[in-house]
Amino acid sequence: MSLNVIWKPQPKQELALQCPAFELFFGGAAGGGKSDFLFMDFVSVAKIWKKHARGILFRRTYPELEELELRGIELFVPHYAKYNSNKHKFTFVNGATLKLRSLERDEDVIKYQGHQYNWIAFDEAGNYPSDYPYRYMMSRCRSAAGADCYMRLTANPGGVGHAWLKQRFIDGFIPNRIYTISEGERDGVKLESTRCFIPSRIDDNKVLMSNDPMYVARLSALPEHMRRALLDGDWNVFAGQVFEEFRVERHVIKPFTLDGEWYKFASMDWGYSKPASIGFWAVNRQGRMIRYRELYYCHPTEMNTGMKKTAEEVAKESWNYAIFDGVNEMVADPAIWGPNQLNKDGRTIAEEFESVGWKMEKADNDRINGWAMLHTMLKSETEEGLPYLQVFDTCTAFIRTIPMMLPSKLNPEDIDTDLEDHCPDEVRYAIMSRFAKHPTNALMKKNGQWNFKSKATTSWNPLN
Repeated sequence: MSLNVIWKPQPKQELALQCPAFELFFGGAAGGGKSDFLFMDFVSVAKIWKKHARGILFRRTYPELEELELRGIELFVPHYAKYNSNKHKFTFVNGATLKLRSLERDEDVIKYQGHQYNWIAFDEAGNYPSDYPYRYMMSRCRSAAGADCYMRLTANPGGVGHAWLKQRFIDGFIPNRIYTISEGERDGVKLESTRCFIPSRIDDNKVLMSNDPMYVARLSALPEHMRRALLDGDWNVFAGQVFEEFRVERHVIKPFTLDGEWYKFASMDWGYSKPASIGFWAVNRQGRMIRYRELYYCHPTEMNTGMKKTAEEVAKESWNYAIFDGVNEMVADPAIWGPNQLNKDGRTIAEEFESVGWKMEKADNDRINGWAMLHTMLKSETEEGLPYLQVFDTCTAFIRTIPMMLPSKLNPEDIDTDLEDHCPDEVRYAIMSRFAKHPTNALMKKNGQWNFKSKATTSWNPLN
């Protein structure tokens, strides 16, 4: 019997079903038809590999599987598969099998040691606080019969797993494009896999829109952060975020030439075991700031883990960029002048940077006023309607980490320092610096006497 199911995919579902990437994240807004996609994606594999198609579909808890069970039975039983409710397992007429399982805790993955599946999926992956279950199960994605292997995920923005999903599939990736990911080298052979993100929104589900036209209205009535996540599929917003003013479409811009009307300097938050962050900034007489370059020393596959480069290495690398830009001044965390920051030659981290040419300056480390000023910079506009703080779209660490900041449990006016806050700290140093607070003085020093008449403006500088 054929395994063709009487089911017509929506356009985005069809695009996802045709995707050959090993890892595919099909996600975004609520109501995008994500769960149906998972079932039918396995069917497409089962049609080819028959009894060799072995799939497993996870939700975090068994109660969460109930709706999936009902939908699977509706699609497949009795004509195309039998369902064993005790084993939570579909057995298709051609021998393919699909299990429905839960993984509530990271340590639960040990139950699948020695298992093999050529199709593994996580529905509502945003309910997983860490990526450990997903990454562990990748080791179970294999086939002794040589069947094609796939990892599949669905999720909405805003869950407890928002950060790892965003880092793995959203940040730095163009939607609907397959990327080749280097996984290192073994015995002289390069190891590579493929990864893709296909966004799904309620507008893509014409059936739901037709059957329940008021669903959009109900989503629109949600609080803003929930509306942006569930209706718009916005991965830069979630409940409790500190810098809710930040908008990619408003604050992230394409690079442009920064001429003599801009004063350039750098800022740094040092890190070794944790990431080090260096920002390159340009500020004009209005006080408008542009982050035009960044160096972020984070392990490529581990969130909030440093690359363990020495101060000498980071100083030299950053100075090479500085020379090209004509930059020689850097504001940095005052801690790097401390006696606990000595290298093997007895020099502080600050002295290491000075030894290659940097003029180092201790940053104003007033956290509360610094965060308040960052709020102001993100909210305020020049008389031309431009935000006072923008970043080039090449500054991916800023774009990724600023939206992820949450308030401290001890002081709601501060940021939770257990988070990946190194880039935000470095940004705070920059906007609290004398270059940002008094840009006219810096520009006069650079260019000589400023022609105020020709540059007259009534724009307000939020830092004055």
